[in-house]
Amino acid sequence: MPGTEQLDLYLVHRVGLAVLSIFLLGLVLELVRRGYLKERYALLWLGTALAGLVIGVFPRVIILLSNLFHFQFLTVIVILSFLFVLFLMLSFTIVISRLAERNRQLAQEVALLSNRVKKLERRDEA
Repeated sequence: MPGTEQLDLYLVHRVGLAVLSIFLLGLVLELVRRGYLKERYALLWLGTALAGLVIGVFPRVIILLSNLFHFQFLTVIVILSFLFVLFLMLSFTIVISRLAERNRQLAQEVALLSNRVKKLERRDEA
């Protein structure tokens, strides 16, 4: 029966997404535990893993979203993927902006301290 093959494939996708999400959840938690990933950056990945797990366990969420917005299923998946990538880029941009500002401040402090050390060395030599 052709419908049964599609149903089995659908079940395989659900189980695969659930397993992948559980693996991602465990990986992120392990990276946080070992100190490779900070907690504030792990939240996005934990949210992604939980969203994948929810969709894997309750695939009707995609159907509800597609009916709510009158989109096709694939369009909903593409939009969700795009929003994830957009949010990821935004969070990285915020982090890079903060680091660039902190780098500028540190460079200014080093220049002032270097200048002060040179003045003190000249005063000691005299």
